[in-house]
Amino acid sequence: MKNSSQKTYLISSDIHGFFDEWMKALEEAGFDKENSNHILIVLGDIFDRGRQPLEIYKFLRNLPIERRILVRGNHEQLLKDLVNRGFAESHDYHNGTVDTIFQLNGYHSEKDFDHRYFKELTEKGLIYGTTEYQNFKKKWRNRRKNLMTNKTIVEILDWIDSNEWCNYYETGRYIFVHSYIPLRKFINFAKSEWNGYIVYDKPKEYREDWRDATDEEWDNAKWGCPWQYEEQGLNRTGKTIVCGHWHTSDFFNNLIYKNEKSKHLDVRVSNPIFKSDKYPGLIGLDACTAATLKVNVLILKESEL
Repeated sequence: MKNSSQKTYLISSDIHGFFDEWMKALEEAGFDKENSNHILIVLGDIFDRGRQPLEIYKFLRNLPIERRILVRGNHEQLLKDLVNRGFAESHDYHNGTVDTIFQLNGYHSEKDFDHRYFKELTEKGLIYGTTEYQNFKKKWRNRRKNLMTNKTIVEILDWIDSNEWCNYYETGRYIFVHSYIPLRKFINFAKSEWNGYIVYDKPKEYREDWRDATDEEWDNAKWGCPWQYEEQGLNRTGKTIVCGHWHTSDFFNNLIYKNEKSKHLDVRVSNPIFKSDKYPGLIGLDACTAATLKVNVLILKESEL
């Protein structure tokens, strides 16, 4: 087994089911799966949108536990919510979570499942209304119904809920999160009473006790906009927050090239790692892989942490 003098940490986020693209990025970054000193940090959103969620799951589970640090993202939350609810809502479709359920069961997508149904129906030449047709339809209906409760799905959800995953990972110089640390929010009581549900004012404040936030507060924090919070000066931890969740072209366009539109990056093409001396408190990693087919990998040596 290969070893080096110190550990090397390779950090990625928002892989979103694009296993081949992630493997290519890790290879280019020098990751060696046989090197016990190569540690992966994944900042959430390993599923949805790409077609290889099962490959990502198997790869991470087969990597020794001491060589993987996993931070939950909002898409891990979406998968849990869908399965616990038992039925899909509109956001489960456009976020890709529905297709993830099918992919984890061996189908390319929901459309692939339906295609196989109609193909088998055609091949059997079943006549509408007959007992054979009704039995066939019932079999496929039960197959669809059981997708969310099969062994693989249950195993994955138990894994995501286990202590192998965390809401954040902290070192001497860095805080690794999916989007941002929990902030102090203020309820707009007038709007809340009018709408019938809690509405928060947009201004937020840094909270000293962010480490003690509840899981629900961390779940809410996974949906925030990191570059906006950085612009508002809400990181007072004294450390650099490393995050995913939000494609990095927006970091550059709104923080670095705000008044230089000719330099704006195209989200469909260019989302490099965001790292700037002007904003030392934030590093962004989300490459918008569904559009660019690229995954960013940040490399940090043990001595840098």
